[in-house]
Amino acid sequence: MRPLKNMCQIAVIGGGLAGLAAARHAARLGRLVSLFEGSAMYGGLVATVGEVEGLTVPGKFSGQDLAMHLLEDARKTGVQMLDSAVASLDLGARITLTDEQGRTHHPEAVIVASGGALRKLGVPGEQEFVGRGVSHCATCDGGFFRGMDAVVVGGGDGAVQEALVLARTSRRVIMVCRSPLKAKREYVDKVAARENLSFIWDSEISAILGDQQGVTGVRVRHVKDGSVTEVPCAGVFPFIGAAPSTGFLPVFLLSASGHIHTDAGLASADPRVFAAGGVRAGYGGSLVQAMAEGLGAAESAARLTAH
Repeated sequence: MRPLKNMCQIAVIGGGLAGLAAARHAARLGRLVSLFEGSAMYGGLVATVGEVEGLTVPGKFSGQDLAMHLLEDARKTGVQMLDSAVASLDLGARITLTDEQGRTHHPEAVIVASGGALRKLGVPGEQEFVGRGVSHCATCDGGFFRGMDAVVVGGGDGAVQEALVLARTSRRVIMVCRSPLKAKREYVDKVAARENLSFIWDSEISAILGDQQGVTGVRVRHVKDGSVTEVPCAGVFPFIGAAPSTGFLPVFLLSASGHIHTDAGLASADPRVFAAGGVRAGYGGSLVQAMAEGLGAAESAARLTAH
């Protein structure tokens, strides 16, 4: 077997579900694969999900369980795991990928599966109270708010899932939403069945309040009439969407929103660069789709690198 060190036919950027699925499949197709992940948080945002839904396999899995299974399987197939983010990607006649440790790599194809980072509220108190009441993971931190009140900001799948996790142990969960819920019907039905879960509609958080001990409440502004109220709580969980992690890419690959446009084969404006999952324009948001796109990108990259 050829040594893998410094040998990289296909570079996969990002260790979320799409990236892990892509790396594993490309390696199974006989390619030399290196996966770049700087956060050591394999699985990406899904690692914070208490129960993954939509998989066509029996049983229940947490996001972290699924990520660890894919990670271990990728390693077994020979994927080289590099604990470093990517600093830049130069798409000259020869691809040059520079990681954040200053090392250069020259893959023949690149699969970008860097996902996104949760958007911040951008309000006073948010950064100050991170880890002291402000969290992005109910599965990780929900236990700290047992018997207390918690606020979830947002109305999509992620926000509703967080609220449902918190509702199991918190005294009361308040969802602050600018617009009607955009979550799946099954999630909405579950929310309706929780007596300790309520809503503040047409509103946004204008400040997070607290003291030396941590969060004590939020200031809520009604977006239509401008009225302001304060809601006591011990925890705040913002889930207002994610921004694509594409700052290391050449701008000609990106849309105005920072996503990557692709063709039917998941190739970008440069045919050597493919995209899968949350970083791709048109991604639908489901975990199953992320994994499927990872497989599709691996197939396309493997065809490109066939010798």
